[in-house]
Amino acid sequence: MKRLLLAVVLACALASTAWFGWAIATERAVSGWLDAREAEGWVVTRDDLSVSGYPLQFVTEFGALTLADPDTGLVWSAPGLTLRQSAFDPGRVEAIWPTVQTLASPFETLRITAVVLTSALDLRPAANFALDASETRMEDVRIESDLGWQGGLGSGHFDMIRQDGAAATYDVLFEAADVALPEDIARLLDPAGLLPEAIPVVRSEAVITFDRPWDLSAVEVARPQPTRIALTEARAEWGALLLRMSGTIEVDSEGRGTGEIAIRAENWPEMLAMAERAGLITEGARRTAEGALGFLAGLSGRRENLDVTLRLEDGFLFLGPLPVGEGPRFRLR
Repeated sequence: MKRLLLAVVLACALASTAWFGWAIATERAVSGWLDAREAEGWVVTRDDLSVSGYPLQFVTEFGALTLADPDTGLVWSAPGLTLRQSAFDPGRVEAIWPTVQTLASPFETLRITAVVLTSALDLRPAANFALDASETRMEDVRIESDLGWQGGLGSGHFDMIRQDGAAATYDVLFEAADVALPEDIARLLDPAGLLPEAIPVVRSEAVITFDRPWDLSAVEVARPQPTRIALTEARAEWGALLLRMSGTIEVDSEGRGTGEIAIRAENWPEMLAMAERAGLITEGARRTAEGALGFLAGLSGRRENLDVTLRLEDGFLFLGPLPVGEGPRFRLR
């Protein structure tokens, strides 16, 4: 009995020593990482940093924190941040974001508030903390811009899972409910107020290959850039309006896309009218588009529903043989 008790006491002592050793190493590693960013020219301001959670967790708590990247001009600041790790699996990290944080760029500053904003991350510490999987949950998120607009969502989640056997290919899913558009945009799009105040459903599912894995260098150096986007489905429903897209795009080093996107739009004439009211297209462009798209929609038997394929070639958009304009650049800042 004495030997058993001694063994238990010894095991507890060893476990406690290991916990405190890891806690000290964690605190030093985090402080060292912040010091390294400062040495590279970042602006870093921070308050207290502590590690607690004995004996089953490592809870790293930051006080007020600001990180400013001089290369991108992005500045993130928050009154605090909490990271939780299991003592038995340090590669599993839960990030509990503050209820209020700000993200600034050279163009505008966003104030982000959320009742719930948490991320669960599966990382590989031995591979520069490369991401295997992440799951972010959001509830009652509101975004306010210093340019005067506001938006948000009622609930949502963003998931990213690395595919087995692939270094930098991820299954990506975003789904949100009750998406609120900025008030001035909503008024332009729907001046009569006939549509719901919020978009009930927004969903996007894709497989994205990047030029390198998402790891710590994505923060330290630069964001990985997409090289291939296989869009399983992107869908938005707003009242009687429905927009769906799917397709595959190859992306070059400049962010220009080549590929095809299949689009289904229900009640598309109203979408064009909304785009005109918002100033996205001119009246003449709307009339031209209505004539061309109306012909294509009539081939399917229902003029209010449109099934069409957009082609991207070296960064330009084509509707069949007709050029539409320059396509989007697929670059992450």
